[in-house]
Amino acid sequence: MPHLPPGPTMYVLWAGCSIGFALIVAGLSPESVTRILVLGFLAGQLLALPLLGRFLPRSSPRHRFVVLAMFLAAAVEGFHMISSPVFASLIVTRATPPAQALANYALDLLFTLPAYLVIFTVIWLFISRHHFPLWAYVLIVGFAQTIGDGGLFYFAGAPAMLAFLPYPMSNYHAINVLPFLAVRGSLRSIRPLTARSYLVIPVIVAAYLASGALIRAVGRLSEFE
Repeated sequence: MPHLPPGPTMYVLWAGCSIGFALIVAGLSPESVTRILVLGFLAGQLLALPLLGRFLPRSSPRHRFVVLAMFLAAAVEGFHMISSPVFASLIVTRATPPAQALANYALDLLFTLPAYLVIFTVIWLFISRHHFPLWAYVLIVGFAQTIGDGGLFYFAGAPAMLAFLPYPMSNYHAINVLPFLAVRGSLRSIRPLTARSYLVIPVIVAAYLASGALIRAVGRLSEFE
């Protein structure tokens, strides 16, 4: 394993402690199983890094980034079907027939993938214009997606839970890190990382809030909520 600088090393240790403690306290709950699956999925991606060059080799960097990110997001959505699908009515349990489980998963993707298309297009617009070092990208974009996807209200109501911030951030690492690695060598960013680069955080949060509001509105009209 390559040597990590102090900042990333501290984050990895923080993540290991917070995730490990949360899993021990929660036991083998559906949420814990989801988190274990997500972490295993992320580990598998890191092991598969040498194969990155074979994925969409003739596509543009933008297409490669967005398509790969949406593919990974769809996989992670599948892990969440047992704990927190887009609508509670779509949850999959041991009693759910396989055909119904697949139908629920398809409906979940019908609502969530368009939102991910918007979100990862927004992320692409920033990483293609600003130079994000790997760990800056991992932490900044992971944080922004966590806060945007419900974290803003959750942590506002329970600020002490920020001690476990890497727990939800790991969900987005499993979605956004591999696509960045797949295009990093093709990026020709024209601006260095500056204070303006951090606008990616409120813009991603706004994209999540707008997408979430639209999903909830359509869900209510469709009687999924």
